[in-house]
Amino acid sequence: MIVYGRISTVFIDIEADQTDVDDESEDSGVNTYGPWSQLPDLVVEQVFSYLTIRQRYYASLVCRSWSAAFNLQHVWATFMFDDSTLTRRKFNYYYGWQHVLDHMRLQNCLSRIGRNIRCLVFAPLVNFFNLYEFMNMFSYFAEQPPPDNLGIGPNIRSLRFVFPCNMAVGDETEQAHIFGTGGKLLEALKRLMGNLPSLRHLELIDLMLDTREAQYLLDEVCSVCCTTLCTLAVVNTTKLNYQLLHVGVFLNLQVLVISPQNLGDDVVHLLANTTLRHLHLVQNSYTPEDLVFKPVSSQVWSLCRLTNPQLVVHLEVEGPRNRDPLWQSKAPVHSVLYHSPHARVVSESILTVVDLYRHDLRIYGHRGLPKFNMAKSFHDRIDSLLLLLCRQCPYLHTLVPQILCGIVRERISTSTVILLAYTAKNLLYFYVRRNAVILRCDWPENPEWTPEFYKWLRTSSRTYEATEREVSQMMSRRWTLLSDRQFLITHVNQHHSPY
Repeated sequence: MIVYGRISTVFIDIEADQTDVDDESEDSGVNTYGPWSQLPDLVVEQVFSYLTIRQRYYASLVCRSWSAAFNLQHVWATFMFDDSTLTRRKFNYYYGWQHVLDHMRLQNCLSRIGRNIRCLVFAPLVNFFNLYEFMNMFSYFAEQPPPDNLGIGPNIRSLRFVFPCNMAVGDETEQAHIFGTGGKLLEALKRLMGNLPSLRHLELIDLMLDTREAQYLLDEVCSVCCTTLCTLAVVNTTKLNYQLLHVGVFLNLQVLVISPQNLGDDVVHLLANTTLRHLHLVQNSYTPEDLVFKPVSSQVWSLCRLTNPQLVVHLEVEGPRNRDPLWQSKAPVHSVLYHSPHARVVSESILTVVDLYRHDLRIYGHRGLPKFNMAKSFHDRIDSLLLLLCRQCPYLHTLVPQILCGIVRERISTSTVILLAYTAKNLLYFYVRRNAVILRCDWPENPEWTPEFYKWLRTSSRTYEATEREVSQMMSRRWTLLSDRQFLITHVNQHHSPY
């Protein structure tokens, strides 16, 4: 409070002496910043949207314009509920001081800004009672007839719910104590989803339900959002193999994110008769490894290609483990992405991708910084594997070959970077970490190469600047090697196709 009090005092002094400052700036010719109270509403609204509820309250005490910005619509477009949202401290005889939901504050909050909420996000929580009470209270207001419902419910377009299934242990790589939700908490969630008729985007992550409960998970959503839902993410809905047939009844669904244990022949048959465009098969750190996944049969994928030719499949692996995705034979796979610091590029994976998806693959890469060492020898590195991938997949337009050692050794060479850009004629997006490239031309001379070509390759790979210049010329645009920070914030658009 003292900090924000100082900010408010300084602001008042600046505003009071603004005339003198302007006169002095005109005489001295020095440019000064104007008062923050005159910032456009759109700018202040965007800044407030990044703050937490407590930070927004403190910022609203600075001046009148910021106090008015506190009630702007876009500021409350996204509402995130976590363990400290609208809570008060209460002493428990067995557990000590705890944060419990303050129902009066929640009611006042919803009455003032509930109509502005467009996206409702539930972060992983420890206190399930607060979560249960919040969802029931939110549903109670949404079930009231207008105007008693305060505009809550019909305006919400997006809902994201992440269950902390691994809260019992600190190491996320350990799966011995993974729990799922269910019971009263699941009933409150289903009640909440049934009161959101304008829902467009729904994400249910790591619920880990029993198969009996998963059978009725999306009943309420199907009844109110059968024709309006556009994006659906149901990752790790169950721990065991169980087909979620509900995902095939949303007629206008465009993007579906699902785990392999919840996909089957019947689900793909249903999806083939919808307008679905992108099917993401995601395996994260909580996807069971000991479970035997059964891929969809190749006959079903072939029939799906004929019924829905615009449907494309994206295979993704997330988490700390080093594993491959569940390969789907004859599936229209357009991208294979790894979001794991320990996933390596191995010959078995590359050969499988080339064998199954050579005519469909558009994107291949590994995201994030690696946490392993690789051999320094050219024959033990992945240079030849990446070049094989570019040669055998003619429609590849995005390559992210970052999965190399994080220390200053055992990486691809500058000559490999040039050969990859030279071989992949349709390559549009080429992301390479600068720390993953060494100045070297260690490729043996190929009988198919002319002496002039090999001389050009050796000359162009001597410096980073020469390599960037040659790759830029081949890609017909400016291309540079990325720093680690630039690489981490790089976004790969899997839903955009240049063809």
